[in-house]
Amino acid sequence: VSHLASPFLGSRRLHFSEVLRSEAMENLGPQELLEENVRHQLCGGRVMLRIRLACDEVASLTEPPPLFSMVSRLSYLPMLFTDVYEHFKACLPPRMGQPYEIWFDCNNVALKWHYPVGVLCDMLAGQELPVPLDLTAHFTGCSASKELLPFSGLADLQKSIMNAFKEAILLENGNTSPFQKLAKQQQMSLWDAISKSNLEAYGQVHRSEPTLLWASLKKCKSLAVRLHLWGPPHAALLHRVKVLNDDGTPSTVGDFLRAVMPPVLDEDGQALAEGVELLTQGLSISLETPLFWLSLHAHYLDHFLHLVLRLPSRLLPRSGKA
Repeated sequence: VSHLASPFLGSRRLHFSEVLRSEAMENLGPQELLEENVRHQLCGGRVMLRIRLACDEVASLTEPPPLFSMVSRLSYLPMLFTDVYEHFKACLPPRMGQPYEIWFDCNNVALKWHYPVGVLCDMLAGQELPVPLDLTAHFTGCSASKELLPFSGLADLQKSIMNAFKEAILLENGNTSPFQKLAKQQQMSLWDAISKSNLEAYGQVHRSEPTLLWASLKKCKSLAVRLHLWGPPHAALLHRVKVLNDDGTPSTVGDFLRAVMPPVLDEDGQALAEGVELLTQGLSISLETPLFWLSLHAHYLDHFLHLVLRLPSRLLPRSGKA
């Protein structure tokens, strides 16, 4: 199956050999299908951020210089809060004993802290990501925003990510027992890897506890895929995802979209409609890509594959919660 390694790289597209259409395929597990070097290529991206303090929150005579930060796509904005506070604290108005409420916006769009940085970048800019990407830091008003979940510290982030992780395990296995059986030390190692965006350490936890991944394609109940619709506004869709089609062939990205979101495809259902972008990890995705392959190699550290559909205004959902 080594030829499956590069559905994104170069101009090549996936083509299935007869062995992948055979009965043997459904019995293959992650150990046979996962190529670590490809996963590192797909998930090793970083983003240059330029963070400025909101103009109406500057309490000094001069505007402070921006903070530049090179951030992993796998990371989360709250991981930046300490550095951002230390950089701007001399210019902030006093809070009279009240804690600061740090949050970010990009072009006046509040950024949801519970999604990975890479997902936010795919939604905001698609493949045309500016270098650097400009963010504005705020230290008040987070609790008043209807767009953002309440945030009181990194414990909220840990809870959010681990809940998503367990949700992904539930989708794939039909229960959360593979996660619940993790020893306390393994759970701590998992969170440490996630908090540091350490892909190698994250993979080591999975290798030490192989039941975190499905045993075989046949035994996988559903792939853990979160579909993001972006205009703005933003809506997120969670839907069961078939691993194999009825004829035993791998379900593809195109099969998934034809089943759950046909309006984003052209009249023939074989290509994206005009003006639609489909991305993950900053890369445009071929509709022929098998979803199990994409899930294995491009999932984020919350164990979800995040697919982003950037939509023209005519296809935007009227409302949606994310």
